[in-house]
Amino acid sequence: MKPVHAAVALLLALWAACAPAAERGLYTLVDGDVRVLRKTTWYRLEAGARIEGGDVVDVSEHAQVQLEPATDTVIGIIGPAQGYVEATRSDAKAPPVQQFTLVRGWLKAANGAKAPPVRVNLPSSALQIEKGIVVVHCDAMHTEFFVESGRATLLTAAGRGKEQAHEAGESEFWHKAGDRAFATDERLSQAFVAAMPRTLRDALPTLAGRFEGAPPTLAAGRDVTYAEAEPLLAGTSRHAFARRFAPRLSDPAFRSAAAAARPGVPEWDRTLHPERYRPRDADEKAATAQP
Repeated sequence: MKPVHAAVALLLALWAACAPAAERGLYTLVDGDVRVLRKTTWYRLEAGARIEGGDVVDVSEHAQVQLEPATDTVIGIIGPAQGYVEATRSDAKAPPVQQFTLVRGWLKAANGAKAPPVRVNLPSSALQIEKGIVVVHCDAMHTEFFVESGRATLLTAAGRGKEQAHEAGESEFWHKAGDRAFATDERLSQAFVAAMPRTLRDALPTLAGRFEGAPPTLAAGRDVTYAEAEPLLAGTSRHAFARRFAPRLSDPAFRSAAAAARPGVPEWDRTLHPERYRPRDADEKAATAQP
């Protein structure tokens, strides 16, 4: 390598190491028992760790975590909760959108005008926030959210892979149960207020500027179990998780639980139940060959 090229490469490396933390996406607050699943392994999450596409974040009861995926974007999650960062998609034609899926629990998202829109995927809908602050709570059967300031767009399924947009204005409270349509109230539900974690009543702090240099090395734990993987395998990103967790089928305990699960994972059926896919004439020849 020529001396000039070597110097340029060194400068670029130094620039990358010293780049502002907020430009790379960080977990900026971790309080309590919080784990992150990368590939098939759980890690103990620490403040200052970089956000990676595909991260599954599991927040224990009374614990909290804060993500700052971009400048002017803050997402706070209070346990018990679980969600995951959507893997980035390289589509040059589509405008940039930050995506996080909340499987269950409480979340507060604050997005400023300088940041790309934030899309929070929920069990049966999604919220897109361009400039505003929204508090969300959901589980498998219930979804409710409050627009603290600004505006948000509620996206619901409209058939054939399309979505219908509903504008949610400041101070509006939206809620749904089961398969019912969303209802909206101009007054915030007292039950929602009473259940809301106190931390989410305050403004989310911006902390990314405190972190400089190399991120911490996260301590690796055990591999994901089938019981932990099952909710993800039944969600909106089930196909991606089926591919991701397929190597775990080599573990006898994971494989046994997956084979016994109903309805199970269609992508794994041929691997778990090969007898169902043998040609019929092969079975007949095997039966004829028996003494």
